[in-house]
Amino acid sequence: MRTVITGGAGFLGQKLAHALLAEGHRVRLLTRGKDPGIPGAEPMAGDLADPASLVRAFDGCDAVFHTAGLVSYNPEKDALMHATNVMGTRNAVDAARRAGVGRFVHTSSTAAIGINYDPDRLMDETSPFNAQSLGMAYFTTKWEAEEEVRKGVAAGLDAVILNPGSLLGAGDTRRYEQAYPGLIYRFHPRLLVHGGICFVDVNDAVAGHLLAWKKGRTGERYILGGENLSFADLIRRTNAIIGRESPRAYLPLSLMGVAASAIRILQKCGLHLHITPELVKQVCTWYLYVDSGKARRELGWRPQPIDRAIRETLDWLKGIGRIH
Repeated sequence: MRTVITGGAGFLGQKLAHALLAEGHRVRLLTRGKDPGIPGAEPMAGDLADPASLVRAFDGCDAVFHTAGLVSYNPEKDALMHATNVMGTRNAVDAARRAGVGRFVHTSSTAAIGINYDPDRLMDETSPFNAQSLGMAYFTTKWEAEEEVRKGVAAGLDAVILNPGSLLGAGDTRRYEQAYPGLIYRFHPRLLVHGGICFVDVNDAVAGHLLAWKKGRTGERYILGGENLSFADLIRRTNAIIGRESPRAYLPLSLMGVAASAIRILQKCGLHLHITPELVKQVCTWYLYVDSGKARRELGWRPQPIDRAIRETLDWLKGIGRIH
């Protein structure tokens, strides 16, 4: 089969390309920058803001994997996120229809599912989106991008939507400073924090994309949540792999302002974080836990324990000299 991946130079895009090639498919990588250099893949320059380049890239392809997108919690990038995540998806959907693509696989995020403050409640594909009031463009633009895909489906496009959790694994060269296990390794937190999200091994996310392409129902969304994990448990598991003791006490929520100030200091010291002080205050009250049962039942998706991805992330960061 002939496939094309938008965001072909990204973390997920490159892993997906290797998996498709291993299955014997032809792979075209749509990138804005340099060729990621994946043997056997065909690089092609293109831009989500240039509809004509998308039509050229999609022409003759049986499937489009739309993994391209912008992840940021910096308010200064809100307009760029809307242009990339929403308008870029609109252009990709239109181009797929014009090119007669067989199936369009859209990579969304669990951010498009919504927010939750109760660790005992799991969100699923039917949960009403409730993050509009947060003022965080990443959440809203991922939801709005899904709306563009649903419009395409209504117009006849065969598309499926995937909502992976936060990706973990080796090889995320664009965000190595943001890898949670790496941050825990480097800064050795002396207190646990509240809150939690779902994490997924990038390799399991890739497997979910392949399964959705082959088995997913048109117009449906599938959560690829991997494992729901509190930040405290993430610290404990990472420390267990490293071989050091974990703290027992929690940072009181009333002191999250201090943590936010620490983020500001790190930013002033030149550490470019994808999180803002305001986000730190909010995220430690969230439990963005999801139910991946639909993907398990309908796609046969079987994610592995997240400890493997934590270990692989740490080994990779050590190998490239980012942690010592």
